[in-house]
Amino acid sequence: MKIGLLGGSFDPVHYGHLHMARQARQEYGLDEVWLIPAGHSPNKDERHMTPAAARLAMCRLAVMGEEGMDVCPLEVESAERSYTYRTLQKLTGQYPQHQFYFIMGADSLDYLEQWCHPEIIAQLSTILVVNRNQFSEDDLQEKIRLLNGLFPLDVQIVHCDKWNISSSEIRKALSQGRDIDDYVPQNVIFYIKENQLYR
Repeated sequence: MKIGLLGGSFDPVHYGHLHMARQARQEYGLDEVWLIPAGHSPNKDERHMTPAAARLAMCRLAVMGEEGMDVCPLEVESAERSYTYRTLQKLTGQYPQHQFYFIMGADSLDYLEQWCHPEIIAQLSTILVVNRNQFSEDDLQEKIRLLNGLFPLDVQIVHCDKWNISSSEIRKALSQGRDIDDYVPQNVIFYIKENQLYR
């Protein structure tokens, strides 16, 4: 099977994440896209993050009823730092029959060479870059050319409309008591309210 992997803090998960996953799945004929909430993120202070179990639960609620979407708890269940190359090594070991596609935003591709072992990520997956009108096609192709000079990689572009929302903006809206119905699935909103998150 062709499996897309979309990682992130998902704090909280929102329609922008689901839109990226749908677009990648449709454009590249993926059988499934798995959301992978970060466990111990190397780039964020966990003291300021919602507990991993709650972020995992919100992701599971968000994909209910979404065709071809699932949630992978691998990073949340691991005691190790959540590095993408490690996640891919584990998944390719567990599922050698699958072909993996790692989905990232164009802003992340812009500094991929600074990630931990990007050459392993490139070796174990096809990279699908979601360009939400952030960069021109020529700029992206130039970045891909420069990366190929460092290590071989297969990068394909996902064409996706930009959602003008972020998890940090949603957290701010919730803290101010503003409505988020247009940005977050209803069952996730119910979970947030039930568990008094982001107050």
